[in-house]
Amino acid sequence: MTHTEFFPYHNYHIRFKLNDGTELSGVIVDNLGHADLTMPDTVYHYIPTINMIEWKQAEQRNDKSKMKSLEGNIDIRNIMWAEGMKY
Repeated sequence: MTHTEFFPYHNYHIRFKLNDGTELSGVIVDNLGHADLTMPDTVYHYIPTINMIEWKQAEQRNDKSKMKSLEGNIDIRNIMWAEGMKY
């Protein structure tokens, strides 16, 4: 997906499929203010559904180290489709 195609899905709980056939769910967060300049601008932070509650609790405690350990990176160019989740 391009930035424009992905825009409605960033920062929301979504289910999506990668071009290798893998289906995932979670929140894909833009890197504004936290971007690694060595990475393409299409690489976003990814918080898997299973880690969302613990990640949010770490955010409330301002535990950046824990937050980072619960997230990964994903290149939105590898996303074939996405859909919002109701919860």
